[in-house]
Amino acid sequence: MSNVPEPISVLIPDLPKGWHLLSYKVLSDNRLAIIGTDLDLPALRNSNRERLLQFSAEAYAKIWIFDGDNLHIVISFLLLEPYLFIDQFLDGRWLVANTLAHENGNTRIFRPDGTEERRIELGVHIKHLKIDDSGLIWVGWGDQGIFGNDNWIVPELEWPPSSKGIAAFDSQGTLIKSAAIETIADCYALNIFNNEAWSCTYMDFPIWQMNNDRQKVWPSGLLGTRAIAVRYPFVLAAGGYRNNVNRLVLLRLDEDQARQLATWRTPAISNDAVDRKMIDGRGEYIHVVTGKIWHRWNVSQFVTGFDS
Repeated sequence: MSNVPEPISVLIPDLPKGWHLLSYKVLSDNRLAIIGTDLDLPALRNSNRERLLQFSAEAYAKIWIFDGDNLHIVISFLLLEPYLFIDQFLDGRWLVANTLAHENGNTRIFRPDGTEERRIELGVHIKHLKIDDSGLIWVGWGDQGIFGNDNWIVPELEWPPSSKGIAAFDSQGTLIKSAAIETIADCYALNIFNNEAWSCTYMDFPIWQMNNDRQKVWPSGLLGTRAIAVRYPFVLAAGGYRNNVNRLVLLRLDEDQARQLATWRTPAISNDAVDRKMIDGRGEYIHVVTGKIWHRWNVSQFVTGFDS
């Protein structure tokens, strides 16, 4: 096992006084979006669910963008509930999905000035949400979403779109395409860039690619992967079960399998789930937030000696 390449590491600034961190999101241009709320959720951690939802319905959220140097506020909106998934369209609009069902749709689209444009339904128990360059909204669900969402009725479909594990929608909420893999029980990792989707899913953890021309699956031998970055034919996989949380694996996509080339371990991926705020892949980059440090690796840092 060789030494892990050094990531680009940056200290994340504090949010303004009165605002509390909710989560982080890597955008398509590899800037970091920071979601904050005026509700002190940790202070309410012992509250019952009804009380937590009551406070959340009246709270506000804001999105800041951190470019590695400066923090810029973009929009604010009602929080509605404690957990959000967000991403940004290339035209500047924002997608904000709540994790619970709402009568008029659980996902809001905001214009760049923060006004709400429309609501669409993307199902509950979302695990990943990302927008590709054509504006398609890709969603990966956890197991409760895949085997649940019983109240999500789509004409001409026997089962809700979430039953496929991964699906793409347009900005009107119309289902465009979905995964053809029959064994997705949980979407562990989802990377969207250009007009392609790449994933690694439970139960078998293959590397899966979907674009307009094809869907292809490569068996990988991975277990518990939390994020993947892609520079075809190379894939960098991050995370794993138990002692492999801090593992990085470089794979090469051959015709019929994803061949593991090398493995590294890095202290930048904390073994402490509380300290580990985010691990995700976007394009050629793996992004990790541990504590208040944002780490980034590019696949190209790992392929030296394997690219011949």
